[in-house]
Amino acid sequence: MNSLAVLIPVKSSGAKSRLSGVLSSQERREFVGLLLSDLLKELDRAHLLASTYVISSDGKILEQARREGANRVREPRDQGVNSAVVRGIGAAGKSDYLVLPSDLPLANSTHIEHLLKMKALGPALVIAPSLSFNGTNALLFSPRDGLELSYDDDSFWNHLRSAAHAGIKCGISSREELMFDVDSPADLDTLVSVRSEKPSVRFAREAYH
Repeated sequence: MNSLAVLIPVKSSGAKSRLSGVLSSQERREFVGLLLSDLLKELDRAHLLASTYVISSDGKILEQARREGANRVREPRDQGVNSAVVRGIGAAGKSDYLVLPSDLPLANSTHIEHLLKMKALGPALVIAPSLSFNGTNALLFSPRDGLELSYDDDSFWNHLRSAAHAGIKCGISSREELMFDVDSPADLDTLVSVRSEKPSVRFAREAYH
């Protein structure tokens, strides 16, 4: 695992804007911070925190990452996930990368370790889609294999097409805990019904209901 870095791009402006109808701007900012904190704790349990890099243009997010033991990569401004991942790769200088969004409230260290075990079985790329199959919730890859990053519309399918074009063998994780992220009020409805005492889940339960 010394050759692996975990990259977590965190958007600065307009984070969780689709929740603006149900959470205030302050609540959304607090929620983003709690989601990141919960994920960093799980990475710590998986013994990956020391090789985790949070990439953001938000000074408060970067300060939180420092306090919680992660490395920081500052962006001059939000330029999208593709740019953030490339910047993280340049800062980390490893051979393998696990890219995770900051909002995976159901994922724990076991689910993260599951991705590493999948890759150890042979596939050069391991990917977990979003529940809607239009996003990429986990991407474990080696840049030397020639994967073209495509964190835009339909990123899951774009990444699969790029892998096929480059002849990269893929493994797909269908663990629901990795596939669930929080973007919409419907996602919040699901989250508040989950039996979990993670700070982000407790906050959602209290702020939303």
